Parts: sequence; C-alpha cells; structure tokens
Amino acid sequence: MLAAAVISLGLIAAACSNKKDEGSGGGDTTETTAGGSETTAAGGGETSAPETTAAAEKPVYGGTLVVSGEAEVANAWTPAAMQCDSYCQQRARSFYDPVVVVGEDLEPHGLLVEGWTTNDDFTVWDFTVRPGITFHDGTPLDAAAIVKNLQVAGQGLLLGAALKDIGKNADGSLAIEATGDMTFQIKTGFNGDLAQPLPWPGLASSLGTQWGLIASPTWLDAVAAGTADPTMAVGTGPFIVESYAPRDKLVVKRNPDYWQSDADGNQLPYLDGIEFRVIEDSETAADALRSGDIDIFSTSAALVISDFREEADEFPMVEQDELTETNYILIDLDKPGPLQDKNVRCALSLAIDRQELIDATAGGILQPANGLFSPGQQGYLEDNGGFTDFDPDTAAAMIEEYEAANGPVAVDYGTTTSQINAQVAELLKGYWEAIGVDFTYTQVPQDSFITNALFGDPGFFMYGWRNHAGVRLDNQYFWWHSANAAPDGQLALNFGRIRDDAVDAGLETARSATDEAEATAAAESVNRTMAENCYQIPTSWTLWGTPHKPAVKGLGGTWILPDGTASRDGAGFSGQFWTQTIWIDPNA
Repeated sequence: MLAAAVISLGLIAAACSNKKDEGSGGGDTTETTAGGSETTAAGGGETSAPETTAAAEKPVYGGTLVVSGEAEVANAWTPAAMQCDSYCQQRARSFYDPVVVVGEDLEPHGLLVEGWTTNDDFTVWDFTVRPGITFHDGTPLDAAAIVKNLQVAGQGLLLGAALKDIGKNADGSLAIEATGDMTFQIKTGFNGDLAQPLPWPGLASSLGTQWGLIASPTWLDAVAAGTADPTMAVGTGPFIVESYAPRDKLVVKRNPDYWQSDADGNQLPYLDGIEFRVIEDSETAADALRSGDIDIFSTSAALVISDFREEADEFPMVEQDELTETNYILIDLDKPGPLQDKNVRCALSLAIDRQELIDATAGGILQPANGLFSPGQQGYLEDNGGFTDFDPDTAAAMIEEYEAANGPVAVDYGTTTSQINAQVAELLKGYWEAIGVDFTYTQVPQDSFITNALFGDPGFFMYGWRNHAGVRLDNQYFWWHSANAAPDGQLALNFGRIRDDAVDAGLETARSATDEAEATAAAESVNRTMAENCYQIPTSWTLWGTPHKPAVKGLGGTWILPDGTASRDGAGFSGQFWTQTIWIDPNA
C-alpha cells in the first residue's frame, strides 16, 4: 500500500513490566500453505539434522538463504547512526542481539540481560548481564560494553531526542552506569532532570529497540578512531558480516561461536549464511521469488499479498495482521502554505474514497483506517471524531472557502519508486483535483524518504507513509511529542512536526501511569486530538506478508528465548522474521 519508512525504534511493544521482577510488537501471524510443489532453496552446505523433539520436522544445518527487502539503509551499520526502516532492522538483527526481546505475551524478556529489578516507582532500573557471551571479535560482553553502547547511541543525533526522559548527569552523559562487572543501572528524569525522577513502567521495552542493539565496544572505538569500517558491523548475533555493497547486497556468514541453542540444545543458527538483497519494488521482488532468484521476502504491498494467497501451493506465506501500522499521508506541518490549515487537511481526507483506493491498489484485502491507532492498540476507538468518511461535496466546499480567503490550494505529494505507489498517487490526484486542488507528485528512493522526513527537506510536504505499530501509546511518544519536533532543517523524529499541548499531555500521562485505566484514557484522548485536527491522513491498516519457497522452514515465532518463552514473530516488528531458527529443507 502506501510507502513504508520508519525508524524502528518505535515498533516494539512497550508493555509494562512488573516491578522487582524480570519482564516476561509486530503482528500476530498466520501461515498460508497448500500442497507444496518442488522447489530448491539457494545455497548448499552440511545437511545433517540436529536431534530435536520440539517440532514435527527436524531442522537441518547448512545452506544460504537469499532474502530481499525494499530499501537500503542510510548510515550503515553502527546502532547510533543507522536510519532504519523495517528491512534495515531485519538485517541488523542478524548480526546484533538486542538487550531484550518481546515475547508472545507482548512483554519484554531478557536476551543479553538475564533480568532486571526496579524500585517501587519505576524510576531506577537495575539489570544483570547474561554471562558467557562474546562479540564476533572476541571482546567479552559485560556491563561496561552495554553501558558504552547505550551511552553512545542514546546521546547520538538520531536517538538522543527520543530518550529525553532518561536521566542526564551534570556532564551531559546519560544516567546509565555499570554497578559491577555484570550489572548496570538506569535512572529516569523528566526531560533528563534527575531531580525530577519520572515513573516509566515500560522502560525495559525500549532496550529491545534500535537503542538496545549492542555492538562490540572495541569495534566502536576503532570506528570512532577511523581505523575500522562502520559497514563491517561486529555484534554478538547469530551471523557475522562478510561483505556489504550498498544498494546491492549484504552477505553474512554463520557465527560458529554463537551463544544460543534451540530447545533441544542444538547450537543456533542453522544456516551457513544469508544474502540480503535490495529490491525496492515489491512486484519485482515477487517475480524474483517466482523465478527462483530469491528464497523469501516481506512486503506490505497488499496487492502482492493478495496474489500470493492464490499461490499458496507454490509459495507458503506468513501474514502479520495484529497491532500493526497505519498506511497514511504524512504531512509536514512546518511547511508554509495551505497544509498548515486544519480545514484544508480535513478536506483532503474527506475527498479520499478509501474503499476504492483499497480495491484498486490493495486487492480489496485491507481495512479502511479512521486514525493512526490500529485495532487492538491502547487508545483505539471505533469513532474518534475524525474526517475519514468519503464526502467530496463537503470537501470541495471547505477548499472553496479557504481559496476565497487565501488563494489556490496546491499540494506536492511524495511516494516511493514502486508501481503500486504510483497508482496510489494517481488516485489521490483524481480525488483532490475533483475538489479543486492542484496536485503534483514525485517518486523518491525509499532510503531518501527517511532522511528527507528527518530533516524536513525542502521537497518534503506530504509523503505516503507507514508507521505506528505497537501495543501502548508510549510506542508513539517520540513520533508525536513536541520535544521531538525540531523545525525544518533540523533532525526531528516527530516527522510531521506536530506540536500540540493536548497530545503532549496525553503522551506524558500514558508513559508514567501505573493505572491501566488512566493510561488508556490518555491514549484515547490523543487519538481524538490527532483525528479531529487531521494532523495526518489515514487510509488503511497495514498487512504484512512473507511469501517464501516451501524449502524455507522455521518461520512463525519458533525461537524460544533463554527463559523458555516463545518470541514474538517478526522480531517484535512488522515485516520481519528472526533468522536464528530459519533452515532450508534440501528435500522440499
């Protein structure tokens, strides 16, 4: 559907943990299959199967998986600098492990940490690092290594503003320190002020985001000194970076010393390696899968998903459809002109026939969206007071009233370089020209999308977008809080430059509330405020599909975390899958 571009710091479930205990995003999954036809996955290698009783099929070691995704990353591959969409995170999590992982219970569970405790008001958090883990370069994982990563990334240009309620010391460093060789502590403070400790029940979940991806401190020091290549990442993950060619491919090989095993004690991962390619157009990627050039890809292009539902005998598909993102039109509210007028924005929304848009460009399989809160998320409302009914007559009257006082309305829309997104743009052109709006559109490479929105590029007025998956309102804090809405020309994770006191108040209440009813009421208030002001224009709720060759096994949340909990499929994010447990069946 509409273009995807997200900094995935926001796509993990920020569920509350229980104080004094370890805490135990992406959508739910279903697999579409039918009678499998013969296919061969790329790669070779050892084919002996480890002993297992946890699954009906025995995983097989060996083989190289060929994956494609729709965008290249900007500023690869240090955690502090990556400007990540979903496919960036998919790749990064093959060589980095996060501090925590979201389980099927939507709670954070320790990965690089064994667990954590908090004080009574969730303002001081103490973590214990899991022993016996080393980075790919032999550097041991300890508290100092994690603290260094959290300090560097947390003070970086990209993530610093998103972590404003982590306490800050007098020297400007974050209030994160090692309290022992294998323990560290994080303190909170409103806007960083340690004199104002801030209750933050969901803080642990933030360590499963980009901030919590942990790189070798030895490598980070070398990168900072200019003696190491920032694209040759060094983590603790299941795979080791072998080569990287931007806009072409990333090749990773099996980490022979990976610290994790499956439920039966067999060392992970099973694959010899993975070749990650970049294919920006989902229809082109679909053809590559059908021709055998790739083994698997993920897409939010509903028309492509609809087609693969009819090809389940040849290409089984995992679908993620819960707690998902919204497809919408992202508006830069800092741009002078008609888009700063609420009535113009609401008129543009009323002019869209969402069901026709879905039928024409999404195979009719999506649901029209009334806001940026998808069903199941905290704060979702069936009626939020928004302007999403199809009412072109009212829309035309609103545009006419604006133009009588201010002159013509012209909008410039941006989208990515796929055929489907061009079709969406043509439909929008028809809707908006019918109500008297002049319309032009430009197609932009997807990796430029993020950069343009981050810095409020002069050409960024409104973009087709996809974002805001999650469980709780705290997932959206940095996307919508005015503290993250630096003006055009400066980096802002609040891409739309939304500055609204009511939105800020709701976000702050929901972050710190320990009462679920209070947090939910705050989330609903934010939903209404966003909808009634038409700050952004929702169109549909996202659906992700991951079609693959029948030989590709191990998808669908089969990774068991160290505490015995099943992981949430999609690596906690929409449009992704864990690579630890993928294997290739040579007999399929």
